[in-house]
Amino acid sequence: MGTAARVVAVRTATTVVPLPQPLRLGAMTVERREYVGVRVVAETDDGRTVAGESYALTREAPMAELVDRLVAPHVVGREVVASDGVAARQSVGAAWDAALRGSAIVGRVGLVRRAVGLVDVALWDLAGRLAGRPVWSLLDDGPDLAGSAEPGVGGDRGVPAVGVAGSPRDVSSGAAVAVPRPAILVAAYPTPGRTARDVADEVLAHARAGWPLLKISRSPDRALMRDLLAILRAELPDATGRPTVAGRSGVVVDVGFGWRDADEALADLDAGGVTGAAGESAPALAWLEDPLLPEDAAGAARVRDASGLPLSVGDEVTDPEVFARLDALGALDVPRVDVVAIGGITAADPLVRAWAARGKVVSSHVYPEVSVHLGGAAGIGVETFDRSPAGNPYDPAPLLVRGGPVLDGGHATPPEAPGLGFTLDPDRFDLEATP
Repeated sequence: MGTAARVVAVRTATTVVPLPQPLRLGAMTVERREYVGVRVVAETDDGRTVAGESYALTREAPMAELVDRLVAPHVVGREVVASDGVAARQSVGAAWDAALRGSAIVGRVGLVRRAVGLVDVALWDLAGRLAGRPVWSLLDDGPDLAGSAEPGVGGDRGVPAVGVAGSPRDVSSGAAVAVPRPAILVAAYPTPGRTARDVADEVLAHARAGWPLLKISRSPDRALMRDLLAILRAELPDATGRPTVAGRSGVVVDVGFGWRDADEALADLDAGGVTGAAGESAPALAWLEDPLLPEDAAGAARVRDASGLPLSVGDEVTDPEVFARLDALGALDVPRVDVVAIGGITAADPLVRAWAARGKVVSSHVYPEVSVHLGGAAGIGVETFDRSPAGNPYDPAPLLVRGGPVLDGGHATPPEAPGLGFTLDPDRFDLEATP
């Protein structure tokens, strides 16, 4: 069978899932989750039809229309070659470049970048299915894996453009072996009407189930946050069986850009009992996530220096230059990358490998089915919501997909199936119709 195919269609569909109760996310209140699904269909010379899929939150933007109008015309007709990872990177990368340049008059970041990212992820899924290999193994093929996907980013900014070790090989077969990645669970949101004890009990239950790193959302209620963090500091060691080290807990607080500036951030942290270097009296965190808008690099650096807390920034960042500015000011302890927002696997994987080459811990923003493939042996911290059959009240995404990584004991293991190893639920996304 051949390992090349020509794209004949890009299909989109949107689904909406109401949430059981409103969520306060930073400065926003969310009452529903809307997702867009994408399928890229290709045909081989021997008459086979092969397809790749992706999905993402729309954030209430017209993502399906953006894909249909801005990206699809530059991808349909292009050839995807997947004889090995190098060929896949070249052919998918050429499609990525054509799509970004083709829509450059509209924009190169923001929603346009997301639309390109959606199609790019589906193209990588297609490439893996063509090759009969999982995407993580294709991405390990070839030299200079940490090299930048675009000018001005990565190697051009002093980031080593050298190969990051790929996945280990089976001694007998020589085949690449999937490496478990550390995983972080989005554990609880302090939704209206819940007490600090209610939220803490939800977090502690996940800790007892084996999750060493847990994320909660910041509440604007300072008294609630102080009580919540104090409970977790006192009780997490017993729940996890691991002592709190140097005042740091296994808790991440996601601010969701909820503070206007560094002054407000530091006042809120002080009121919540999180001030200065981690110590016995402070319920210090593993890190603080997205305290300010990511473009406020100077403000983020000030929050980091004054609070003593490591910062994680990157949710919703669509411009790699934003990461460069944060890094230059020392405000990027834990880079976060949304694989769709940053432009897809073609853009995300070189960034993850470059950060890993510098010894940085890297975390993903949702989409564990995709992010688990990034970064080679260094991997990426895979973020996920609860994936129990009953779902969770915060994000229904686990109910929209079939397959994906194996999540166990705070780790995510990439699937062995060809492509990304998941499919979209056809009852949620109607992707059969011709555009």
